[in-house]
This record gives sequence, C-alpha cells and structure tokens, in this order.
Amino acid sequence: MNDVTTGARTDRLPTLVRTKHGYRVYDPALIAGTRYVIDDAGDLVYTRLPAGLMTGTAVLTSAVVAVTVGDNLWGWSLLIFLGTLALAFTAAVAVLSVIHAVTDPVRAYRRRFGHARFAVDVTDRSSAAGQLCARAERLAASRSWQSGRIDPTRTLGGLLWTAVAGGEEWAAEAVQSLTEPATGPDLTWV
Repeated sequence: MNDVTTGARTDRLPTLVRTKHGYRVYDPALIAGTRYVIDDAGDLVYTRLPAGLMTGTAVLTSAVVAVTVGDNLWGWSLLIFLGTLALAFTAAVAVLSVIHAVTDPVRAYRRRFGHARFAVDVTDRSSAAGQLCARAERLAASRSWQSGRIDPTRTLGGLLWTAVAGGEEWAAEAVQSLTEPATGPDLTWV
C-alpha cells in the first residue's frame, strides 16, 4: 500500500470500525439499502433527518412563538419560550423515535436473517482475522480504493465479513488478493 491517506472520516471501510481493543466488523447487509451509516464509534446514525436539524427547528419555533405571543413582556416571553421549547423537544423526540422504530436496520436485519449476529469483534490483532481487518483498513484508506480504481464494485466489506464472521478461506484469499496498482515516477505520465 503506497498511497495511504489517514485522518479523514471518509478514509475507512463503512462496515469496519477500529475499537480500542481491535476491530468490529459489521455485515454489509445491515445498512444496505437504508439511510443509516456506521460512525467511527460503531453507532448506527440516521442520515436523512439529522437530530441537529430537529434541535434547531425546535429552538427557532420556540423563539418565534415567544416573540409572537409574548406581548413585549420579557418575563412572559421567556416563560412561553421555555414552555414551547419543552413541547417542541418532546415533539422532536417523538418524531425521531417513530422514524427510528420504523426504519431500524437491526430490526430489518433480524426479520431477514433471524437472530444471526450482524457484528463481530476481533480483539486479537495478530490473528488471521485481525490481520485481514488491518489490511482492509489500509486498503480502504488508500486513494486507489476511494477513487474506485481498485475494487470498483465495492466487494471489500462483504468479503471481509465472509472471511471474519464466516471463516471462509476463499474470502480471506480474495481480500488478500486485492492490492493496489503500482504507482510511482515511472507511471506518472501514463
């Protein structure tokens, strides 16, 4: 791996999370076709309607109601603002709860696959699974993988899951075979 970049949030495999004890590998079927992503902490995050947007809307709505109904009395406006804010946050939590209950990827995964596990922790970095995770992490951080020059169909996550969770040797060999094309001064002008 000769053109590895690090530090950016986009430089990692979406279904591979580095933990302080090793790695956690998720089944790509968990988030396939959903509006969820797995963040750097391993949490499922809904990307369609951010909670920050709901918070901002609640605060702005409360301020507008307080200014409109407050009769230019600061104490009364503040009381209305706080009451409306509590009501708006309750409504936002209710809306987000309904959205997450309906679109929960874990629930959908359980419906499709039963109670099969959807994440595997790899705590021994020197094991074969740990080395596969490290290789996949380095490969996903490379510019070649990010640009789609290697693995353009994005099979790395599925192969890693099959190799680590399923113990399939052919998948481990396929992960090992994914290498970056040679780069260097002799290929600069090509």
